[in-house]
Formats: sequence, structure tokens, C-alpha cells
Amino acid sequence: MNRARLIGPVRLLLTTAAAAGLVAGATVSPGAGAGAGRGAATQRASTQQPVSSAAVSCPGPELTGIDDVEDLEISPQIGAATAPLEVIAPVVPAGRGVLVSRSAGEVSNPLRSRGATATLPTTDGVASEVSSSGAMGPGLAATQEWAAAREDLRGLVTVPCIAPGSESWLLAGGGDPGRQERLVLTNTGANEVTVDVEAFGLRGPIVSPSGSTVVPARGRVALLADAVTGDERSPAIRVRANGGSVSAVLTDTWLDGSVPAGAETTVPTAEPSTRQVIPAAMVSGTASLRIAVPGPDQAVVSARFLGPDGATPLPGGGVVSVGGRSTGELAVPSLPESMYAVELTSDVPVVASLFASWRKGDIRGDFLWAPSTEAADGLLGAAYPSSDVPRRRLLSVVSTGAPVEARVTWSSKGRWSTRSLAIPQDSSAALDLGDAESVWVQRASGTGQVRAAVGTMMGTVERLVSVSPLAPSPVTSPVSRVYPASF
Repeated sequence: MNRARLIGPVRLLLTTAAAAGLVAGATVSPGAGAGAGRGAATQRASTQQPVSSAAVSCPGPELTGIDDVEDLEISPQIGAATAPLEVIAPVVPAGRGVLVSRSAGEVSNPLRSRGATATLPTTDGVASEVSSSGAMGPGLAATQEWAAAREDLRGLVTVPCIAPGSESWLLAGGGDPGRQERLVLTNTGANEVTVDVEAFGLRGPIVSPSGSTVVPARGRVALLADAVTGDERSPAIRVRANGGSVSAVLTDTWLDGSVPAGAETTVPTAEPSTRQVIPAAMVSGTASLRIAVPGPDQAVVSARFLGPDGATPLPGGGVVSVGGRSTGELAVPSLPESMYAVELTSDVPVVASLFASWRKGDIRGDFLWAPSTEAADGLLGAAYPSSDVPRRRLLSVVSTGAPVEARVTWSSKGRWSTRSLAIPQDSSAALDLGDAESVWVQRASGTGQVRAAVGTMMGTVERLVSVSPLAPSPVTSPVSRVYPASF
């Protein structure tokens, strides 16, 4: 395996507030303090302790590993890091720690420095698990990224490595000729998991010969989603795991005749809810909102922009009705190139994602999918692999329900910066991170719900684009202890 490339940490100039939250994929070491003896009356209390280990799953090369389907050569790399001590303060993990990546039985060289970003390779047809433990446990983040500019494939794909779940909704793809969707399922557990894959479209559930698949223990399965969705123009895929959990991503590629029109890999949307927020709708021209209704009842959905000056209705009203167990599309009128945020509200639970084409006319181009995300309970983070071709990364942070002050810390070219963003209720703020290696977002004050994502651009002409939500980076977790009861 290639040796990991490291970007050394630099001490931050500003000490940041603590970030707390319980996130899947993180565990804690039991603290000192034994329970009372047998027969004694006891009482239970909970304290916050630094997580002792965390892990996320990266899909590996998404365009390989399907039987009877031609592999498309790509070379993804993984960027992985744990947040600097100044970001997780006042939490101070004790002892030693390590961050490693495991793929196909191989283990990367260990990373032992907080704030440093490792660039790690991937293996065809195999997922990677990035894990941190000991003093490196708190504040883990990892991102997989690749770019292609060939005659048969063109696009920039930046996808966060995520913790597994029992149910996921993935919105991407379409029925255009030359468009192909691949679903990648990863099981990092010790037992095989049976996964049910369902598809929905404009007219309701899509009947398909494909139903369930088995993902082996510590294995990966890649499926041609077209076998489930057919030529559906507006597909949504629901993934449900039985007997465990899986990580799921959906890759959408488009070869329009002989012209490469783009590629993107999307992670699951936020869980079905009557409010969905898309924090990073990076648009240049035309875009559309895809909405899926999991339940049997029709949804009436309204959408609005959330910008620096508050909420603004979509031109034309921004309202659409979507049938139960169906999908719908809400066109977004042509907009000046910028970073936007979108909020959708509905009378019944829905899921949502935004599609934006950056293609001009019939020439080659690229597109992106920007899914809705959950509100953060604690620290959000991302780390990016190094590349010979510079990227420009634009951060969007959204606050809903109340104002918030968000603290953003990022590293670019080995230099750390920190910025406080005062975001009013139902508003967003954008920040140019340059060619960032890592970024961390946390609430400094206020009670607003915080969401964040990064839009990445590559090149200056016929640009490549991608959107990747910032993922939860657990720092602490509650530990229950039993004490003798006092009388």
C-alpha cells in the first residue's frame, strides 16, 4: 500500500469551545468508578467522556465491482484527520492514539498527530474503513474524492465517509440515455446483512425483479441501480438493512451521446421529516429539487431560499404537490452563479435533494447533487486528500429556528484560520476556504439548528463541481456510572 502523505498541524491562534454529541460509530472508554456492592442501594448518573474510538466507511472506487458491467477506471483518494486540540477544547484526550485506514486486509501507515491530514489510497472493488482510537478518537472526519476529464467520463466527486445506518434514502439519477446509477453498500460489521432495495418514481413504487441482497461481513456490494429504477426520470431509492446496518452511496454518471455530461456520488438525505434543509445548493443556471414521499398520503411541499438576509420565496411560489409513495420535481429558475441554501416544508414527512447542472449547452460539463442534512448536535468536520490540481472549497453554514454564532476552523496550505459567523434565524452564511485540507464547524452560542456542507470546484473553464455535507465528528459521549445511594 502506498505510504500516506501527511500535512503537518499548525497550532491554532484561537481556542474554541467544546463540541459534544453522541454519533453512531463512536465508543467511549468506561471511566473510573465501580458500582456499589451487591445488595446495596444504588443510583445512576451520566457524565461526558472523550470518545475512545470512532470509525467511518468510505465506499472505495464506486465504478467498479459489478458483475457483467464494465468497470470505469478512477483513482479515488481519502483525506482523513482528527480535529486539532484547540477545536475540541476543553476536552483533552489522555495517552496515545492512532488513525488508520483498512482496506482489503491492508492497514495504512498510522497517523498520530491531531490536526494533520493523511492522504490514503483506495482499492478497486473494496471499501475502506477509517478509524481513530485512544487519544486520536475524538473528532474524526474523512472524505473520499476523485476527478476525471476523459471522453467517456467527466466529473468531480467529493463524498464524505459516513457511519452506517439501518435505513437510507438516496435521490439521484434519471432516465436520460447514457445515464447510469450505481449503488454501493458497505457492511463494516462482523455478520452479513440482508438489504432490501426499493425504488420510487413519479408514478409511485417501481416494480423490479431486484429485491434484496446480502452484504457479507466486512464486505461491499455494488449494484446497478438502473436494474431497479429502469428508465424512471425521477428515481428515489430506499435502502433498508435487516440484521445490522450498512453505509450506502449512489453514483450518477452521464454520457450524453458521445459527450461526457458529469458525475456525482451522493450520500443519504436527512431522515423523512416535515422540514428538510439543503445547506449547500451550489447553482450556476438551472436546477431542480427532487422530493420523495415515503408515506401513503400526498404531500404539499413549499420551498424557499435561506440567504445572508433571511428567507426568500422561490420565484413562481415554490410549491408542489407530490403523491404518496412517489417522487416529484420542483424546478428552480435560472439563478446567478452562487452558493444558496434551501428549506422545504411539507404537511407530511418527505426527503429531498437538489440537482444542479453546470453544463453550458451541448458541450461537456458536470453536475452535482446536494442532499438535505440533519441538524448537528455537536462538531461537524471534513478532511480532504491532497491533489496536484488545486480545488476551491466553499462552505455554507445554515441556522434555522433561532440565531446562532458558528465557529469555523480550517487549514489551507498548512495554515490554520478561525472565523466566527453570526447567522440570523433562518439564514445562511458562505465562506471561501480556498484549497482547504480540513474544516470544522461548531456552535459557539445561540440555539439555532446548525447544518453545513462544502461545495468544491476544480478548474476555471468548464469547471468540475461537487457538493459534500459535513459529517458529525463525535468528541464526547455520555457514560453511565452507578453510585451508592445516599440516605
